[in-house]
Amino acid sequence: MISVEWWSQPRAAEGSTASRGIRRQLGKPRLDPLTVLIRETAQNSCDAVLGDGDIRFAVQIRRLSGRRLENWMDFLLPEPKGSRLGIAQLFAADPIVLTISDRGTSGLGGPLRADEIPEPGERSDFVNFIRNVGDRKGGELTGGSYGFGKGILYNVSRCHVVLADSATMFRGQRQRRLIGAALGDDFERAGTLYTGRHWLGNLDGEGVPVPLIDDHAEEWASKLGMPKFDPGETGTSVSIVAADLGSQGDEPRDAEAAANYIVSTMLWNLWPRMLEGRQNRLVCSVSRDGFKMEVPDPGELPLLAPFVDAYQQIADGHGKTPARKSEPRDIGQFQLRHGMAPPWEDEVLVPAAPFVGRAHHCARMRQADLVVDYVAGDPPSNDRLQYGAVFRASAAANEYFAEAEPPTHDEWVLSGLTGTARGVVTLANRFIRTELKSAAAPVIEAPAARSAEPLGHFANQFAGVIAGAEGESATVGAASGRHSNSGRAGARNTVRILERPTLRLEEGHPVIVTVVELPMRSTAKTASAEAFVVTDDGLDSGRDGARPDVLDWTAVDTGRVVVGASVDMVGVSERQWRIRVRPVADTVTRVSVRLRDGNDEA
Repeated sequence: MISVEWWSQPRAAEGSTASRGIRRQLGKPRLDPLTVLIRETAQNSCDAVLGDGDIRFAVQIRRLSGRRLENWMDFLLPEPKGSRLGIAQLFAADPIVLTISDRGTSGLGGPLRADEIPEPGERSDFVNFIRNVGDRKGGELTGGSYGFGKGILYNVSRCHVVLADSATMFRGQRQRRLIGAALGDDFERAGTLYTGRHWLGNLDGEGVPVPLIDDHAEEWASKLGMPKFDPGETGTSVSIVAADLGSQGDEPRDAEAAANYIVSTMLWNLWPRMLEGRQNRLVCSVSRDGFKMEVPDPGELPLLAPFVDAYQQIADGHGKTPARKSEPRDIGQFQLRHGMAPPWEDEVLVPAAPFVGRAHHCARMRQADLVVDYVAGDPPSNDRLQYGAVFRASAAANEYFAEAEPPTHDEWVLSGLTGTARGVVTLANRFIRTELKSAAAPVIEAPAARSAEPLGHFANQFAGVIAGAEGESATVGAASGRHSNSGRAGARNTVRILERPTLRLEEGHPVIVTVVELPMRSTAKTASAEAFVVTDDGLDSGRDGARPDVLDWTAVDTGRVVVGASVDMVGVSERQWRIRVRPVADTVTRVSVRLRDGNDEA
């Protein structure tokens, strides 16, 4: 096996960047370090996507022990002389290694040395990630630079050491690269000053540290238990050595709490890239000591539902654009959707939640489709309602919003901005505040069908309200008919909502329309839709004896219409159905679908 050794960077006569300064470029983020870590690494993965396919983005937390611990010690020790990294001391206490990997990406390609000129069209991702500080990544609409955000990787390590394992296409050939790097403190050794930057690999003929290549990289990566690559696959895995998992309140996080937190922070910060059916979707996974955690589809979570709806409206070309007289005239699109406020009990979302209780916020984002932050507006006057909005910067204005972001990309800051950038960001912030204020004002929740105009206004404001509290996935439980959103009961008794309920005008009358998918191989004999009025006291009942009326079911594929509230499932192949409900005027309507075995509920 090829020799592996540390190389420490001496200070140059003309000056050098101290590694402590690189670690501190992020300042004191208001976000939890694990949130910053997931945001920064997911952004890097999205910027490195290949083609139109999905990106597999995985986080693994594992405690080293036994032979695997010995292999890591063999690789990392002895540490650089005089460095005071403290690797040996940390490895004496069963350290945790946190590994973040992506597949479906280009990997860390380009030259291995920072002084080598890349060939035309070649990206210098390896040297920008491993060696340089502050260089921009390729692509006009990428999330940021490798220079400062990468400091979070070293900050989460108690010894400030990371290991990068990458497979990439380099000048026509696939190449595996494995290298270690450290950002310690500056020090003096034998009369020489050092910056605190170190690299672990193989020294080339000029004494420059370069990664282990191909078979040597594969051999060590296998011994260390790094995530594997399929034949011909490219991507990157970065392991954080002796990871600090932080704390939740006053309690330090264990591996399970950290894994739960990471799932939550993925959902809050990455959900636009995680949605089913989108191009370059982020397929996220989290595991701890080999146990895989559940990462739900964000579109299935009621608390996120209005944000998802608003984003999809923008994606479909239905966003509102702030008026600007000079270029760029289109600075971004805004959309807002109301919905029923779910109970604050969704454990998967709570650990990393940016707010508590029902949503009354706008998720701001740039072209990278990663959430920058959530701006709070006033809550709706009806405490049973919530709203979520999205503002997405346009391609023409993306660079101006990028200028407003700190290294952590977690807000848009006006200080320091001038000219067009200041004007664009100021206009966006003012527009968002105005729209959120309007959304919180008292409104008539469901007007009578006097004309198409008020109904259209209502449909825009409350398209998501009509969905029941059961959410998008209603799983039938016991005979009481209570529903669960967890989806753990399996597909046999699960009803999925494919299109959220919307309000339409049909022959002068308002009609609620939703599309559901019934399960295959279900034990149920019928599926029944029920509609209720949601009142201020929280009860579902009719108003003055009037109740919403389920008109009919229409099979999406065949067009077959079944009049009434129920449809027979026995011997029926149609699974996707469009349900129409006539609401009671001036009310909010809840629609639920239940499966029945013929006499009792299934």
